[in-house]
Amino acid sequence: MDFSEIPLSLDEFDRFKLGDEKIFRKIFDFYKPLIYSKVRRVCASDVDTEEVIQEVFVQLFLKRKSIPCPAAIFPFLFLVAKRMAISLFRKEVSRQQYQMAQASQWDELSDELEKQIAHKELDQLLKSVVEQLPPQQQLVFRKSKIEELSYAEISDEIGISKNTVRNHLVAACHFVRLKLDSLLLLLFFLKNMF
Repeated sequence: MDFSEIPLSLDEFDRFKLGDEKIFRKIFDFYKPLIYSKVRRVCASDVDTEEVIQEVFVQLFLKRKSIPCPAAIFPFLFLVAKRMAISLFRKEVSRQQYQMAQASQWDELSDELEKQIAHKELDQLLKSVVEQLPPQQQLVFRKSKIEELSYAEISDEIGISKNTVRNHLVAACHFVRLKLDSLLLLLFFLKNMF
């Protein structure tokens, strides 16, 4: 198909400018295959291509009075199609970048939320294990590990010797470690089984 040959007489072109539907259809049928092939190279799908083509010909109809001669129809169609296809392509790229950024952000939030949940679960587990300690060991453990007091500070605060503080803390830490190890091992097996 030779697109340098304009399929319109001057009379038909005048009728086109007045809005004649038959002449417009003739132009549409003549130029659509060429415009379609150009637009399809840029658009991701046939649906997007059809939308661009439809809008290109709508613009042709709306701007028909500003087209000076039959030879100007194809350059008009080509320019409008090129701009619209590029605009659609840019929107698609932006949409994909946005989706990738959202997915990345979601992954980061999910990871952070998982860490927070795991931290809370471990914290609850530690509290339940500490509550199983004898009262004096429990008190020494909390003062040392949670409040971060020194042996001397704990000794002065609760009125026992530093050696007794150390002995209580060693026993408490040993008990907590054994309990947590067995509980974490159990949780690991349960999680992997289900």
